[in-house]
Order: sequence, then C-alpha cells, then structure tokens
Amino acid sequence: MAIVNVGYASTNYYAITAGRSYLLVDVGFPGTLPKLRYSLERAGITLRAVEHLLATHYHPDHAGLAPELQGEGVRLIVLEPQLPSVPRLGQYMKPEHHFQPIALANCLVSSLAESRLLLRRLGLDGEVIATPGHSDDSVTLILDEGLAFTGDLPPPFMASDESGAVERSWEAIRARGVHTVYPGHGPSFRL
Repeated sequence: MAIVNVGYASTNYYAITAGRSYLLVDVGFPGTLPKLRYSLERAGITLRAVEHLLATHYHPDHAGLAPELQGEGVRLIVLEPQLPSVPRLGQYMKPEHHFQPIALANCLVSSLAESRLLLRRLGLDGEVIATPGHSDDSVTLILDEGLAFTGDLPPPFMASDESGAVERSWEAIRARGVHTVYPGHGPSFRL
C-alpha cells in the first residue's frame, strides 16, 4: 500500500493505493484543480489514476474541489451521516469561487456499517467511522494497518471540547488499534 501527501496551501490531501487505482482523501477549494494536478504529477500520479474521493467533512478546504473532480470522472464517496452537509457546502463559498453544487446522483453513497465492504472493493482493508468534534459530518478513514485519516478532528493533545465529542471520537479511533494519524493539517503523528 502507498500513501502520498498531495496537499497544497497548508492542507493535506492523501492519495492512497493498494494497487490499481487511487482513493483521494480530501481536496481543496474550488478552482484549485491545476494545483492538485501538479501535486499528483510531482508524485508520479495521474488524475486518471484517481478513481474515488472521500471527503472527511464538507468544508471548502476539504471538499470544495469535489464537483470539478466529478467532472473529471472521479467518483465521490459520501457516507450517509454526511448527506445533509453536502448541499450546505455551497453556503460557505464566495461568488468568486464559482462553486458548482455536488451532483449527489453521481456519488457513491454508503452507510458507515457498509464502509468496510466498499473499501474492500477498492482494494483497501479498513472502515470509515463517524468522528464528530470539528463538525457533525466529520468522518475518519481507518485502515487495518493502524492508520487513520482524520481531516480536521482536533488532535487529542489540543482537544478542548466541552461536549466531549472530540474525546469520544479519539476513543473510537484508539479502540480500532490506530497507531499513526494523518491529519488534515500539520505532520502525521503517532498515538
């Protein structure tokens, strides 16, 4: 398995492959497709090799480019708990972003319970779990090798959440044997 950080503009985006194609975890703002292409190409990855995209949450710096990638043939994976957030993404966009709404009809919608089967079809062993704390629609991709892709979930050493949602999310991540975290911002770290 290969994990490549293809991020830009202070945000991490990860291209993950177990062989034939790539799953992209998170993407940038609308209009940044040339930056993403450049980052992929520098890593030796063509956009054509990216078949699926998983957004850890629907904020502009993690999902804003999704409609443009859909136009390039990339299939967006949406988890059922994220469905209400997808149409709200546009409310965060300024007119100069020229944001086009995500075409939900072209998405691959999955329940969290079925995420393991979905990932298996992509050649990956793991699951997607709900990890609210940064936002209600936040999810984390956990690979069975002990790796977690957490988006903007605050790191455990920075969590100050009166509701306890962040700590519960980290408890769920730890319970799955995660030892290495790939966050949406900053370097990876060990748990």
